[in-house]
Amino acid sequence: RKKEGQTVSGDAGAWFKTEEGGLFVLLCDGMGSGPDAHRESSLAVRLLEKFLRTGMEPEDALTTLNSALALQGEEEGGFTTIDLFRLDLYTGEAGFYKLGAAPTYVRRKGAVTRVTGSALPAGLGTGDGGPDVSRLRLEPGDSVVLVSDGVTNGGEDGWVKEALAAYDGSDPKSLAASLMEGSANCQGATDDRTAVVLTVKEREK
Repeated sequence: RKKEGQTVSGDAGAWFKTEEGGLFVLLCDGMGSGPDAHRESSLAVRLLEKFLRTGMEPEDALTTLNSALALQGEEEGGFTTIDLFRLDLYTGEAGFYKLGAAPTYVRRKGAVTRVTGSALPAGLGTGDGGPDVSRLRLEPGDSVVLVSDGVTNGGEDGWVKEALAAYDGSDPKSLAASLMEGSANCQGATDDRTAVVLTVKEREK
C-alpha cells in the first residue's frame, strides 16, 4: 500500500518459478516514496528477475545489480533496498539475500526467528559490496514473511512476531492483510508498506 498522499508505491516486487523447481520472491523498497522511489525499485526488480531467469546465481546477480545501480546513482542519485528469497521446491533449501532490506521472519511450530543483514542498499557506496546471505532448510508447515520497512517503520516489531506466531498456516493472504492493518494502526501510513507471506506445504500425491 502506498504512503498516504502519494499516487504510487515506492515498493515493488515479483515472484516466479523456474523449470528446475526454484521459487524466487523479490521485494525492493526505493528511496523515499512516490514516482522516483517507484522507478528505482521497479528497475531493480526488472533487472534482477532478468538476471535470475538466465540462470545467474543470486549472489552474482545482486552484486552485478548493485554495481549497475551505483553507477546510475553517481549521476542521478537514489537507491533501493533488495530482499531476495529463493526456495528449492524439491529439497526445501532456502536462501535469504539482503541489501539493506528489512528483517524477514520465519515461523516453525509456533517459534519465530528474524533474518537480518547489515549490507547497504543497492546503489549506495562503491557498488562492489555483496549481499548478506542466510540459508535455512524449510519444512512443510513453515512460513516466511517478507516486509518493507514501512511495516514497522524501524520501530518495535514484537507485534509482527506475535501475529506470525499465532498464524496457523491456512490463509497467507489473511495474515498479510492483518499485518498491513496492524502496521497502519501502530505506525500510521507514513511510508509505503508491503507484506509477503509464504507457507510451505507438501504437494499432495
